[in-house]
Amino acid sequence: MHEFISNTTVQAGLLILVLCVLIALAFYLMSNFRDYTAQDRDVVAETLANLEEMRSKGDISEAEYRNIKTTTQRQLANRIIGVESQSQNETSPPK
Repeated sequence: MHEFISNTTVQAGLLILVLCVLIALAFYLMSNFRDYTAQDRDVVAETLANLEEMRSKGDISEAEYRNIKTTTQRQLANRIIGVESQSQNETSPPK
């Protein structure tokens, strides 16, 4: 067994295997981190800020701004209600 491990070809193969495992672990950890940070972003606030800027520059009218803002807020409220009902369904005991 010692002769097998002392072979440079086997050592190179084992090194490549360890390297592949480390790379896979790094990708796994980074994907979890990226998913976590993507959920932290306040997309609605950014969108409304961009719309406000577009309105102030004259790219969109006041009516268009109000319409988009109302629609965005309605979608956010529906998403929040959906998340709350989903969490309640997960915590309620099965019937």
